[in-house]
This record gives sequence, C-alpha cells and structure tokens, in this order.
Amino acid sequence: MAEMEPKKLAECLDYFRQRPVYEKLFQKFREKYASLGHMGGKVVLSGLTLEEKQQLGGFLQKDYTENKTVTVSAELLEKRLGESRFSGISGETLLRAYFGKKLTVKKEEKQKEEEKRNACFAEILEGQEENPAGKWLKEVLENRGSGYELLMQQYRENPAKLEEILESVMRASKQLNHIKKRQLLAVFAAQTTGNPHYFDTGETAEKLLILFLKHQFPGSYEKGISPAEERNHLLYQAGILKDDLSNETLAYGLHAWKQDGSMHEGIEGFLREQEPVRLTLRTLGEIGEIRAQQKEIYVVENPAVFSVLTSRNPACAAVCVSGQPRLATLLLLDFLKENHRFWYAGDFDPEGLLIAQRLKERYGEALHFWKYEAQWYEQYLSSVRLSESRIKKLEHIYMQELQGIKEGIQKRKRAAYQEAMLEIYQEIQTASL
Repeated sequence: MAEMEPKKLAECLDYFRQRPVYEKLFQKFREKYASLGHMGGKVVLSGLTLEEKQQLGGFLQKDYTENKTVTVSAELLEKRLGESRFSGISGETLLRAYFGKKLTVKKEEKQKEEEKRNACFAEILEGQEENPAGKWLKEVLENRGSGYELLMQQYRENPAKLEEILESVMRASKQLNHIKKRQLLAVFAAQTTGNPHYFDTGETAEKLLILFLKHQFPGSYEKGISPAEERNHLLYQAGILKDDLSNETLAYGLHAWKQDGSMHEGIEGFLREQEPVRLTLRTLGEIGEIRAQQKEIYVVENPAVFSVLTSRNPACAAVCVSGQPRLATLLLLDFLKENHRFWYAGDFDPEGLLIAQRLKERYGEALHFWKYEAQWYEQYLSSVRLSESRIKKLEHIYMQELQGIKEGIQKRKRAAYQEAMLEIYQEIQTASL
C-alpha cells in the first residue's frame, strides 16, 4: 500500500494539472489556509469561462454553468476527494504537493518577515553604538518614533537601497562632528557619499537626515518659520548651508562683529556709506554679534517701502522681510531681538496678516505692529479683489491686534498695499542704545 501512495498522488496531480481552472481554485484555498491556519472555509471564483465551470463541475459534481461566481467549500473538496479514486489524499496534502512547498500561515510568514527585517536593521546598527545617528535609529525602531513609517515603507520597497541610505546617514552623522566652518550641503553630500545631490530636497536620504537632525536639536522648530525654512535652520545648526548666497536678507544701519571679535569691515562700510546691505547665510554664519545704530528697528514687508524709509531717515535701522521671511531674515532678527525693539509693517491682505502673526508669535514682546490698523486699511483700500481661497486664509488669524483688519478684509474682499501708504511711514522713532 505504501508503494501505491506516491503513484496515486502523482495521478491525482496529473488529473488536476490537466484542468487549469484548479490552479485558480487551489491558489484561493492556499490563501485561505494562510489566513485560517488550517484547511477550511469557502472560496469564491469569478470570471470563469464555460469550460472552466464544466471542469469544476465534473469533479465536484455540481452544475456551475449558469453561475456568475462559483463558491466552493473546503468541506466539499475534501468530500469529493474521499469519494474519488484519490481517496486517502487530503486537501492539505494535495495543496502542498500541487505547489511543491509547505503551506504557510500568515502569522508564521509575518514572524519570518519580522525576523528578517530585524536582522537587516541589526546589521546596519552593528558598530554604531556611539554614533548619534545609530542611537537615533535604534530609538526610532524601538519606540516607533517619528520616521518609523518612512523606514518601513522604504524597507518594503527596497531593503538594500534603504541599507545603503542609512549607512550614508551614519557616515554623515560622524562627519558633522568634524565641520569647523559651515559648508554647502552639496559639498557635504559629495564628501560623505560621493554624490553632491544625495541629500537634495525630496530624496529619502534628505528626509532621514532631517529627521535625525530634529532628534539632535529638539525644540528647534519655532513659530514663524515655514517647513522649508525649518529644514534650512536644522541644517544651519548642524553647520551646513543648503543655500548660502540666494538665502539672504536686506538690512540697513547695522554694526557687526566677527566670531573672533573683530569688526566686520564690509558691513561697517555699508553703514558709513548709508547704504543697505544684503546679508547672506554665508555672511551671517561668520558673525558673532550684530547691533543696529538705533534701538528701534523698522521691519517692513516690501522692498520699495524699505528703500523710501531708509533714504528719508538715514539715521534709522531697518530690515526688509521681502514677503515670507527666509532663514537669513529670521537669523538676523534673532541676533537683534535681545537689544532692540522691532516695529513691523506689512501689506493688508491675508498673506500679509499671516506673516505679521507668525513674526509676532516668534518675537513676542520684542515686536510691535506699526501702522497696522484698520483705519489705514480703509483709507488705502485698493481695487485688487481677493479670491475666496485667499480670504479663507484669514481663518488662521487669531491675534486680537489683527482682528480689525481681518474683519475689514472679509467685508471688503479687497487688499491694501504698503507701496500706496508711503506717507504714513515718514514718522519714525529713534533711540540710542
């Protein structure tokens, strides 16, 4: 009898393999087995041809020809096997032989995959116990912290690629300790990975590097800074300049000293000549101290207003935000906030109010609104109509000092711009430090 069993199983497999519809049926039962952990339940087949329905009906002894879908239970399959010449062959034995491999349960598969994944990350972390990036990665994996989902997604897509990226982040982490002078991101990337674009915005490597830096500099996110500028700020804190020249701010009336205590002769020269100076991240990165020639510093949104204000008042101090504050502007104001008082004026439109609110959130009592009142909005109302999508942005304005202007814009649905109000910016305060 023992010699007959292999022959019977071979005949059984031959019978079902000659009828392709059974591959669809058995695949369904294999999936069901993985879910249940045993042979059981029912499976549903759809989109079968008439011939396939007849093939199923022949063995299962049911007429499926008029059915749109065919439902087959494990119980029926086991019953028909027992009644056929293949009696003694169970459904589980048949499936295992048909696919040529052991039937697995999803729980087992999940456990094996988890073990494989853990082994992959353990290999990455080996020897990185003292590396700050290694400590960060270990913490994320253990606590499912910020970045965990990104890591899992990248692992599922390409484990080898993720391993390469994380090893690059580990190298980058070590390199950060050796930066003596701020360097460009492209240069840093080239030195650590051989590719100057390795940490470009949107790349997985950049996302993971930023997540690591957030861990290194906790609480670095401050109100009044956009996500893009937050990334710039994190890199800046690490000694890396993402964009050292085009990220700039326009200022007037400043003294500055280098980190070694010596006067910055370039900035001092612009002050002597009574000219505005453009300060880039590269310049600001070399500065140890900045002070203005007056205690009151006028911060305006528009370059035209800045130009007129400084030309009419050569003894003043001013900073131009030029729309949404960039990192260079915020770093400059950070230098100045302890010893100076800011007076901010901007456009009377939804975006202008949001800028004003963000700056107030960041600088608190150090910043005051200047000529930012509903009366001036009404007096200098323009013909520019605001779209509903722009007006909807006003829902985020919550500061009491801005409610009058907010309500005026919601009612009038028009903007008022600084360039038309130059006459009201003539009177400024000056006070020596």
